[in-house]
Amino acid sequence: MLALQARKHSGKAYELSEKFNIAESDILDFSLIKNPLGTPFDFPDIYIGPEQIVLRTGEKIHQYPDNRYLELRSAAAGFVGHGLTFENIVPGNGPCELLRLVIGSVVNEDDQVIVPAPSAGQYRHIAEIFGARVQGFSSEDLLRLPKMTLDRTKIVIVENPNDPTGALISRDEMCRIAEKCAEHDTLLIVDESSIELADPAASIADMVFGNDHLFVIRSVSNIIGMPGIRLGYGIASVPMSGVLNAARLSWNIGAFEEAVGIAFLGMPGGPYCKYLSDSRAFIEKEREFITERLSAIYGFDPIKSSANYILVDVRDLFLDSLRLTEGLASQGIIIRECSDFFDGQKRYVRISVRPRDEFERFLHSLDEVFARLSREDAREKLEETIEHGGATCAGRGSCEYYPCHFLGQDCTFCFCPFYACEDERTGGKWIASSTGGQVWSCEHCTLLHRPKVAKTVLDALMADGDTDENIRRAWKDIIEPLL
Repeated sequence: MLALQARKHSGKAYELSEKFNIAESDILDFSLIKNPLGTPFDFPDIYIGPEQIVLRTGEKIHQYPDNRYLELRSAAAGFVGHGLTFENIVPGNGPCELLRLVIGSVVNEDDQVIVPAPSAGQYRHIAEIFGARVQGFSSEDLLRLPKMTLDRTKIVIVENPNDPTGALISRDEMCRIAEKCAEHDTLLIVDESSIELADPAASIADMVFGNDHLFVIRSVSNIIGMPGIRLGYGIASVPMSGVLNAARLSWNIGAFEEAVGIAFLGMPGGPYCKYLSDSRAFIEKEREFITERLSAIYGFDPIKSSANYILVDVRDLFLDSLRLTEGLASQGIIIRECSDFFDGQKRYVRISVRPRDEFERFLHSLDEVFARLSREDAREKLEETIEHGGATCAGRGSCEYYPCHFLGQDCTFCFCPFYACEDERTGGKWIASSTGGQVWSCEHCTLLHRPKVAKTVLDALMADGDTDENIRRAWKDIIEPLL
């Protein structure tokens, strides 16, 4: 038990505010996977009155909740449809509590639990708390699991859509997985926390009838754009629901969360109400726009998604995922660094779909981050070059970009010590960056690659004294006369 560590998660605006002295109201959080259209309270065509919710909460705040939560469970059943009743619903303080309830009720020490790969750490974390042996399988692998594996597996967990990839498994494929698990007496947990923002038709919630080997998890918090309201519910057969309702904490939902849940889940149309239909349309449109813009940025490779977030591969970027995330954080932009999803690989980030004006601010911040970190890298390379007298510079045989300017060039200064000089007499100029901003381009400047110039500048920079002062002197005494 002492080996357990706290799980990494999104939504750390308060930490960023403290670290960089930025007001929380000025922070844009692209790490949260909440509804980008806003809350039902803000939606013009379906008005849920906060006054009624506050009034309802005030009436109940002086008493314990009815721990049966009959009205909330009935609203959830009506929202999902398919003839479900309150008896099929297990209320929970968000998906993680429901996961912990089910796994803790079923798993014994050394039981095998299969979790999605890639996925956030909560599945593995919760299973290991109860002593399970955990294996990760991709969605494609789950369809091909051998009978022997299923026979010795207590629980299979599937996330649909997957976080962080945004991949959505079709209903037909999910039905096959559910049938296969039931045949082998293996419990299938399907986390559909974001399915209303992807495609509710892919849900298999209706398969719980007569199936004691299926548990479906839904979230209210992120679907209504209010992650601070911790509310979710599980869908199961009546016998399973009865056991889990008996096992859960007596009062796991507060009066305010209950009132919000009843108001939202009671909206006519359920997953197909105008609020959620418009949300899905907004997400699809903005996801396509964001994917197109990100694809145009060198080093960004967005992966096709069906969800309200996009996984981006940055393996070809000059920054790894951790440096990129930290750089954006200093600008008040939070994205989800994904090394914990991918066994420590620092090549993926997850970016949530947000309104276009917020995404444009994200792009502008990228320009700032790229410029600052490029200068830091240039300074580091310069110091390394000065320290070794140019002996460590990239040569023709070791650099994949040689020649970046002309055959026979000197590569002592792969990173220019004068960047960005902003002097167009060098051949450099401001150009439009792939993010839509401006960046100083040295493509047509060859001064520092002339062997004699490179040697003279290196000698000047290696002289005793302050490096910054040496750079200023080298520019004035060596470069300016050449211009």
